[in-house]
Amino acid sequence: MVKKTDSALLLKMFFGLMLIATYAVGDVGIRARQLVDEADVTYATRFTWLCSESTWDRILSNPLLMGVLWKAYGFAPAYDMTARDDTLHVEDPTGLIGDAFCLYQRAGEVAYLVDGRLNHWAVPFFNEASAVFLLKSDFDQGKIFANLRVYIRAGSTVGSLVLQAAKPVLAKHIDNRVTLNLQDLRKIVEELDTSPARVASRLSGAYLQNFEHIFQE
Repeated sequence: MVKKTDSALLLKMFFGLMLIATYAVGDVGIRARQLVDEADVTYATRFTWLCSESTWDRILSNPLLMGVLWKAYGFAPAYDMTARDDTLHVEDPTGLIGDAFCLYQRAGEVAYLVDGRLNHWAVPFFNEASAVFLLKSDFDQGKIFANLRVYIRAGSTVGSLVLQAAKPVLAKHIDNRVTLNLQDLRKIVEELDTSPARVASRLSGAYLQNFEHIFQE
């Protein structure tokens, strides 16, 4: 029997996929829909944080600035994020490199298509993959209730076989990485909502000016 909460989550994700079909047009939209349909691995989690709707929407609209704050807080891994045309380029010390394209963004919702690779000597046969990230948020009494779903597909037939064979191990690794990242990100988000001046004190120069324009006007 499907629980009521699980049914609600599935319904939210269904509408998220519908938004991809509606707003993500062209080759990128087609690729994203195919990836979701043919994913080798799917991961889902949910979280509840203290944060206003207005702050959360500003956060979702400014991923590059959030990357700068991540480094300013000294969290690990030390993601390096840069803007490249219409994509966000991300690298981390573990060898993960990716380019994220925003498929759509609405109030409390965002979806990304990410093309990535892993530069690591231990996995030469599995070094490319793509993923779709769907984030759906609701708000109530100063809290965000968010659902995150990730669809991953390898870039080759061999890689796909490896992913499917290693699902249990990979799922555990993904859950560990996402859980730790969310724990750290929560600190930034909740401080942004309650004490933006304290967050601003970690920045300088153009980053500080950008922050003040977004969060303190």
